[in-house]
Amino acid sequence: MPKAPGSVGSGSGGATVLKRNQVQNFFSFIPKNTQKPCCRPAINAEGANCDARRPCSTCVRSHKHARDHAQPGANLPERPECTFDEVATTETPSAPSDSPKNRFERLETRIKELEALLSQKEQTTSTDANLPSSSAPSSIQNSPASIQSVPSNSRPGSASTMSFPSDLESLLSPSNLDMNAQARPLYLSCHFDSFLFPDVIWSHWPVNLPHPELIRHLVDMFFLFHPHASRLFHRGTFIASLSYSPDHPDFPIAPVLHAICAVSAIYTAAGGPRTNAADFPYEGQFAQPDLPGTFAEQQATHAKETVEKYLTKGQHLVQCVQTYVLLTWYYWCHSKWVELFTCSGQSLRVAIPLGLNICPPFRSLHGSSPSMSIIPPPRTPIEDETRRNTFWLAYAVDRQHGSGTGWALSLDDDDIAQVFPVTMEQFELGIPVNYNVRQWCHVREAVLFHPPDITDSFTLYIKSTMLLSFIKNFNHRYKIKSNLGDTRFVPVRNLATQGYGDQPDIRSSPAFLELDQLLVSFRSSFPSNLKDPFRNGLVDTHLYTTFLTAHVSIILLHEPHANVDRANCTSAAKILESARAILELIYAVWSTNYDIGLLDYFCPFCWYLAGQCFGRFLRAAQDAACVQQIDTLRAELDFVRMALSKMAERVPLSYRYHRMLDACIPEVCGPAAVHSSPAGGRPVSAVADRPLLASVSQMSANQPDMAYFLKINNLDPQP
Repeated sequence: MPKAPGSVGSGSGGATVLKRNQVQNFFSFIPKNTQKPCCRPAINAEGANCDARRPCSTCVRSHKHARDHAQPGANLPERPECTFDEVATTETPSAPSDSPKNRFERLETRIKELEALLSQKEQTTSTDANLPSSSAPSSIQNSPASIQSVPSNSRPGSASTMSFPSDLESLLSPSNLDMNAQARPLYLSCHFDSFLFPDVIWSHWPVNLPHPELIRHLVDMFFLFHPHASRLFHRGTFIASLSYSPDHPDFPIAPVLHAICAVSAIYTAAGGPRTNAADFPYEGQFAQPDLPGTFAEQQATHAKETVEKYLTKGQHLVQCVQTYVLLTWYYWCHSKWVELFTCSGQSLRVAIPLGLNICPPFRSLHGSSPSMSIIPPPRTPIEDETRRNTFWLAYAVDRQHGSGTGWALSLDDDDIAQVFPVTMEQFELGIPVNYNVRQWCHVREAVLFHPPDITDSFTLYIKSTMLLSFIKNFNHRYKIKSNLGDTRFVPVRNLATQGYGDQPDIRSSPAFLELDQLLVSFRSSFPSNLKDPFRNGLVDTHLYTTFLTAHVSIILLHEPHANVDRANCTSAAKILESARAILELIYAVWSTNYDIGLLDYFCPFCWYLAGQCFGRFLRAAQDAACVQQIDTLRAELDFVRMALSKMAERVPLSYRYHRMLDACIPEVCGPAAVHSSPAGGRPVSAVADRPLLASVSQMSANQPDMAYFLKINNLDPQP
């Protein structure tokens, strides 16, 4: 018989019936007073009752009548056209059946309705959210506390209705989420259904990951506020990958998402209250804070556990390195030194067999190793640069946190033959840059030359970390090299100023002089467009950290040789000049509306090092009873402490350095130096560096820094 429009066949036994209720479900979104019932007896096209034959007798008579009275030349079918309902058995229910035209009409109607709901949602969130905009560029520097958060207890399966319009809230209500699968509309689009029903669509969602909505919120916070997020990942590619199902090969692996959740927890309260570093004691330099089971700590633990499984199986190895880089940021932020050291070393060790530290044509001469990488080559320029950025970020963390320890670095510079990163614009657009025009890191002169087409603040940031590596290697290996008779590490003895029994001045060695000149040249080599980290009213975090690193490098090189009790000590003059240059950068960022808690984690170490220098000179000024110098140095020291305290409101690492500086002040300057910080304002240095050095008497002996450093951190200097 002819099939009734909109009907769906089903059967029981041998009878042919219509599923009338399902036809009505397709129009459930139409008001009831406008619905037309679709339940009617099974009839044929002419409205006559059907006798259930195939073809039915009515269609046979109609076809015979049409052929008998057909016009000449008419093209009529040989057999009558009669459509029958499929008779389904009780064991195999019939699938829904409908014409494509009707299906398309319903889909178009539903899409228009969903577009209206989404537009209403966008209008609501645009008025409520306090996000940065192009019209107010300085607002991006503000604290992320104003960003709207999602419920912390959201998990897969929960119906979170944050910021949704009322119509969309009704769709997310438990009654709709618990609908029977047969009654749920089949015409929901795939993307909207994955948004509303993640448990149904994403059946393989990782167990310990938060709700997809919370994941997306934390990812947004990560890219919005972390200074290196858009370099570790290509933002467009990563955001697009989140729309895939968890079992899709391009969906980020669970360790990456766990680590992002841990890192982003300091920018939002979505995961719960942040840890207050002041509530946990830090006794000793390497003592680990006993942090509670916060959301961030749980996610970091899950990331560390799951990444080891992927590493053991040899799957997604590049993302494993990215996970380790994220974990180093988390451990560094929370001043967990042991985990930071081990995780940083792990990131570089894993990067070596992947060939991330080297680039063709440089390879080993060993014949049994045809390839320097165990992973396939990158498919696109974006993937190639992402791998390179991942290595450089792992390298930067190792060099930066290694500057504050006496431990060896995880990877030697001689084992690295890689080009420097491209600019942000080239990375985002996936523009390939020929190796012939790029700079190689093993070329020493590349640190001082910055081609404008391939240089931005991130490039200078990486080059500045190489300076830290050069100084670290010099200080760490000097005695070994000089003992081996390396002429570059043998001081030149000046018989006019040194007696026969005097110790040779290390600063006269060719290696030291080369490094000293390199640091001076690096500061003056910046391109004209990269000489101001506060250009256009915005804070360039990479450039700001680069400026700090340039001054800290001088302190690290000259501090072991500085004698603040001698007015003619060039090393003492240089460290004081560098400390005050760091203080000027603190003044500059303090005068903006930028949230200093969003700065790079290396910044509090730079500030702490400047505070240590002020402490040494303050002790010398106290011994010389120079009241004017004491007031100036105290004001400078207090401002450094105040900046560390301000950053500690978000970053526990800064609180750790604040505590270390407070413990250092009584040892270096005496108990009288400890007093409350100024309420605000900028202390002004009333005298120049050289008169300060000249006014300090030579009555007191030079204080051994390592001795009091070990003492204040409860470390026994005896073996």
